[in-house]
Amino acid sequence: MNYEESKAVITYTGEGWNANAKSLLEAVGADSFEWRRPLGRGPKHVRVEAALFAAAEAPSNRPMIHTFWSACTDVDTWRSSEKDRVERWIRSIAAGVEWLVVLAAPKVADKARTELKQSERCISSRDPALLRRVRQMLLTAISNEEQRLGQEVRRERERRNEQGWSFGEYLALQEQLAALLGTLKGAEDEALVQYDELDALFTQFVRNASLIEPPPWLNSFSAPLKEWRGLGIDSNARFAIVNSDASLLQLRVYLFTRQLNLLLKMNQPQQSQKRISSQIAERCLPLLQICSNELRILEVDFPEGAASCWAVQVSLQVLHVCRKYPDQVHSLPAATLCDYACQKLFQLGELLGLMPGGQGPSSAQIDAALWLGAGLGPEPPFGGEQLKEALGSPAAFQKLYLELAELALGTFKHLGRSRSARQLGHQLANFHQLRGDPHLAAAYLSDALTAVEGWPTLEIHILSQLAECLTGEKLAMARARLAASLTLELEVRKQHWHQLLQILKTLDDDGCVMPLEEVFDLVSVTPISGHRQQAYVNINSRLPEAVLVNPSLSVQTSLPQVSRKESNPRGRRLRGNFSACLSSEPIKIQPGLNEFILNAQGDLHTGHLSQLSLIMNDKMDFVSAEARLGIIEVKKGETTISVESGQLLARMPQKFQLRFTAGTDGIEEGTEVTIKAPRGLSLGDGGRQIVIELPKTEQGQDTVVTLEAIATPPSAKSTDIEYGLTLTSSLWDQAYPVSVHFTVPVAASVKLHTAMKTKFLQVVVSSTCRQRLMLSDPTLELSLGTCTPLPISSKPLTLDPDRPLSYIWQLEIEGPIRAKFNVNLTKDEVNGAYNCEFELAECATMIFVNSKVAAASGAEVCRANAMCHLHLTVEASEAIGYSLMYELLADQSMWAVCGRTAGVLNLDQPSHNLVLEVMPLTSGFLPHPQVRLSKYIPANAGSTHPKLEPFGPGQVYNKSKSLQVHVLPAIQSS
Repeated sequence: MNYEESKAVITYTGEGWNANAKSLLEAVGADSFEWRRPLGRGPKHVRVEAALFAAAEAPSNRPMIHTFWSACTDVDTWRSSEKDRVERWIRSIAAGVEWLVVLAAPKVADKARTELKQSERCISSRDPALLRRVRQMLLTAISNEEQRLGQEVRRERERRNEQGWSFGEYLALQEQLAALLGTLKGAEDEALVQYDELDALFTQFVRNASLIEPPPWLNSFSAPLKEWRGLGIDSNARFAIVNSDASLLQLRVYLFTRQLNLLLKMNQPQQSQKRISSQIAERCLPLLQICSNELRILEVDFPEGAASCWAVQVSLQVLHVCRKYPDQVHSLPAATLCDYACQKLFQLGELLGLMPGGQGPSSAQIDAALWLGAGLGPEPPFGGEQLKEALGSPAAFQKLYLELAELALGTFKHLGRSRSARQLGHQLANFHQLRGDPHLAAAYLSDALTAVEGWPTLEIHILSQLAECLTGEKLAMARARLAASLTLELEVRKQHWHQLLQILKTLDDDGCVMPLEEVFDLVSVTPISGHRQQAYVNINSRLPEAVLVNPSLSVQTSLPQVSRKESNPRGRRLRGNFSACLSSEPIKIQPGLNEFILNAQGDLHTGHLSQLSLIMNDKMDFVSAEARLGIIEVKKGETTISVESGQLLARMPQKFQLRFTAGTDGIEEGTEVTIKAPRGLSLGDGGRQIVIELPKTEQGQDTVVTLEAIATPPSAKSTDIEYGLTLTSSLWDQAYPVSVHFTVPVAASVKLHTAMKTKFLQVVVSSTCRQRLMLSDPTLELSLGTCTPLPISSKPLTLDPDRPLSYIWQLEIEGPIRAKFNVNLTKDEVNGAYNCEFELAECATMIFVNSKVAAASGAEVCRANAMCHLHLTVEASEAIGYSLMYELLADQSMWAVCGRTAGVLNLDQPSHNLVLEVMPLTSGFLPHPQVRLSKYIPANAGSTHPKLEPFGPGQVYNKSKSLQVHVLPAIQSS
């Protein structure tokens, strides 16, 4: 579609048309004008260009305005003849078409506006608003045409699923709309939208074809490919598309070329809008990927490699366009497109035998290359000749591949896309390996290796390739890393290990230094300070076989002046200063976890343990990174003691351990230690002091001594007791204190029970140590009176932590109780004893209380909500010299006290009877209201208010405490 053929038209007629009028209309497109459009779309500033035609020669299929140029300069001539000519011209114009009458004189123009009643369509040629009027009418004509075409496009789109619908015809219709919009300078984006819609609609049809039966017109695009030209507007391509006779690639090339041309027009410097050339390369890569997928969905038959040829040529063309814009040649879309072209070109090289390191293409591959080159056309666009040359020559192919790959690689690095750059570098490394250039391949592989850190499988794969490109020290380090890789099979690791041993024989005396963590895992370093400095080192070897190494551990005696940070942890490790170090004789490191001891050689030093070095075969030095692995000092350390035991129980023989950790001087054979215990703690055979002898113990080693002790707490109420042991020996300048904790295993409590005048004492024994104990032989000793235990089993009873035991004795005693409880304890065949003392005040029974609830007079039974009598009897076992106060305590949910609730009784008689009024509030078996008695001491000279004193436990016995009364429901009134 030619945009020139879609321009709006201005026709001219009349005697006033001359060169000045022509130059005036040609200036219509010089300035932009605001284009206001309906349907809520925002205004745009556009420049509209128009083609000038005589009225008889104007095309009829374009938006146009008709102009009549009058040479009349006076009003009389206008009235006599010119007016009639203008009116006949107006009547000849079709309805809905814009027209304008241009008059030579302003006064004639005013007269024409009045008589023709068309004020907006009559204007003087001298009026400055003439150009604005013409632009406005042109935009109105274009808007009308746009609305008409838009309605037709939408109507056809709605018919897309009907029988007989054709995508080619629809494309022609929507392309008319795109061409119309493309004539407006500043509305190219609106034209681009039309092609985007065509692109999206076709893509959707193809995707649906993989799920449902495709429409008949789509089958025409499944025809075998006969050519695979690049971008360009073919004069026959549009005709073939409209008539459903085009291939899939022809359609895609045509649409993308149109889009590309519009993008280039939008990117012109004179446009005021933002530069959008970034879309050029950004749109190309999805096109190539979509086409590859659509060829598969539509099952298009084409020669192998044809799609790759087409993709490479299109990429070369787009990259050539991007080079015209400096901001695009180094953009991410351009680099990604270049990378994609490299991949497709690489596939062509493998297909046609053009890869380096081979024997060259065979005759069949040469024929295939000629066939692919012919498909590019006799005169292919830019990039086609270069691609043809690359298909026919391995040298030209390698040159083109390297140019594209290095362009993409440099752009990725420029943009900071390091991972993409390293992945492409890995491909380049493979290419250079095939070319026989290991040095360049090694550089790319080393860079790619850093991109896959954290992915062991990829890392080892690239490292294996890298090892084939290295020599000398670097090769030795690569083989060591491969031998220590747990990703590889054991047999493969052993092969790398044996190759490493052979390489070390060829290295010079300087050898090589390698990071230790590449082969070994430094688990821990434990320094031991003293006059014999040592360090316990634990390392894990990942090597497949044992290795003999000379170990050493440097001691950094002062802080470094400059902090050195290793920029590449996989590079050469710097060996620090080992003039002060811990070392040992050569040791054999086995695969897996190893522990060895390093000792100070020569002078002792105070400082930080810094670097561990393992030298293998005097050629390879595995050195750890500089770090503070621990502090080692030159000092004298004393022997320390710690207590090791479980829960120790008091009142029973218990065993615990004293762990002696030898100091810097060690412990000599037969060293005596005197242990003194405080009061309440017996050691050994019952004394409070014992003497033990220690065996010979080296620095840092431990000796354990087991002691037996019995703790006797000073009070039965004690639960946890801490005893301090004092140890004296030549090992310390002064006494060494040690604390030992004991727990009293049980606790006892007492309860007094009364039955009339008979008394019973209950002793409840509970566990306090959360351990199961056996209790036997309980006894109760009284200071006055006697007691008789209630019968129980003679066998020992088990005391569980959550279930206490009880013992009961019947007492025959008058007055206060002073008693001592004893019981034997057994735990794991270890016997002990527990005893406790307790006292109870006066507990003889002095007062007897008896109560009875009966119905009120005239009633036979007690009913709810009916008055009842509480008969209360208070008796004294003997005369007492004070009064009593009674208080009626009733549960308010069961009883209501209707009369008095308290009173004072003078026990001048042995018995008192009281009747109190109560009312049951509910039916059922209700417990009697409770009565509380207290000693009543009246006011006297020393006290202005009377006082109440409670009775002691067991002094008041309530005979009816557990009795209940049967209360019937209340009688319902009729």
